[in-house]
Amino acid sequence: MEVKAQIARPVQGARLIAGQPYRIFGAAWGGEAAIRQVQVCSEDGSGWREANLLEKESPFAWRLWEYMWTPEKVGQYKLRCRAIDAAGRVQPDQQRSDFESYAANWIVPVEVTVVPEPQAYEEEFVI
Repeated sequence: MEVKAQIARPVQGARLIAGQPYRIFGAAWGGEAAIRQVQVCSEDGSGWREANLLEKESPFAWRLWEYMWTPEKVGQYKLRCRAIDAAGRVQPDQQRSDFESYAANWIVPVEVTVVPEPQAYEEEFVI
């Protein structure tokens, strides 16, 4: 099992409000080395920030995490997260052609739009 983190919320295409805090959260998992860190980036991949791990450390287990983000500017953002395990393995940025199915562990961005003020209420669901 390869080290991986994924964003559960916000969902792809979500509209967030500038200046208001938003809880980005998801899960991370790995193999025999426990998840030690999850990082989140809202920029071009250069401004990684540490997320809070919510569950107790354990090998072969999911680890929930969260990060509070306050988008200051209106515009399009690609939110990214990556996991790092106790052995120092870091989730890769790019897709690997030799990994498919459950072994696919590259970073999958979530694109969101930050708007200046609240829009009409919209439910967001992830299935």
